Formats: sequence, C-alpha cells, structure tokens
Amino acid sequence: MIQLIKKLWGMEIIRYLFAGGTAFVFDNILVFNLFNIFLLPDLGSWNSIDITNMISVTMGFLVGLLINNLMSMFLVFTSEEQKKNSRTFRAFVEFSIVGVIGLILSILLNQGCIMLFGDGDIKELIYKVSIAIPVTGWNYIGRKFFANRAK
Repeated sequence: MIQLIKKLWGMEIIRYLFAGGTAFVFDNILVFNLFNIFLLPDLGSWNSIDITNMISVTMGFLVGLLINNLMSMFLVFTSEEQKKNSRTFRAFVEFSIVGVIGLILSILLNQGCIMLFGDGDIKELIYKVSIAIPVTGWNYIGRKFFANRAK
C-alpha cells in the first residue's frame, strides 16, 4: 500500500490534484461561505448575474490562485528548470492568466447552472463542485504547458 502511495505521489497530476484540491477547499469553505453567507449583503443582480455570487467567486478565486501558485511552485512542478522558471514575475503573470481564464470559465458555467437550475446556497455549492472538474482540467493543462513549462 505504501509503495502504491509513493508511486501515485510521484505522478505530477496527483500532486496537482492535491494542490488544486487544497486551493478548492480554501476557496469554498473559507471564502465562498464567508463572503456569500456572512459578510456580503444581497447586492442584487445585473443582467441576470448575481453580483454577490460573482464577488464571492472572485474572492475565492484570488485565495485559491495564491495557494495553488505556492503549492505548484514547491510541490507540483518540481523539475529544476520548472522550479527556476516558476519563481519569476513573468511566471506568476502567466500562471495568473491561466487562472483568470479558469475564473471566467467558472463564472460562466456557474451562472449558466443558476439560469438553468435555479439558485440557492446548496445548489450553488453543488454547481461549484461540478464545475471544478473541467476548470481543474483547464488549469492543469494551461499551467503545465504555458505557465510552468520548461523554457
């Protein structure tokens, strides 16, 4: 069993899923609930977009981006060249661009789910978990081949 765990941990995608999962937990538990339920008033909507929800998703994204960036630098993309390249301002900008595309994808998918199936805290959490799968796939591919590629 320990051999299997070591073998799996040696796979970059597994380490990325761990880093992304950690960022997802912070995004959802700490930020999404904190802002959406406790701190932000209902700000209404604009063009059928729930403004409070959009702010919550954005705040969660920012926390998740920072956590994911740090974990990716030290845990996921670990070749010597990736380590060297990932610690530059340019690498952070590239990492952030991939993340912003993921944020836009997340917001669009989230709003689409709300328009199709309705809103509510539990439903929106289910949407967010479901949306995490394609967004995580995009983030991994974008970060591996754009932001954290060996240059």
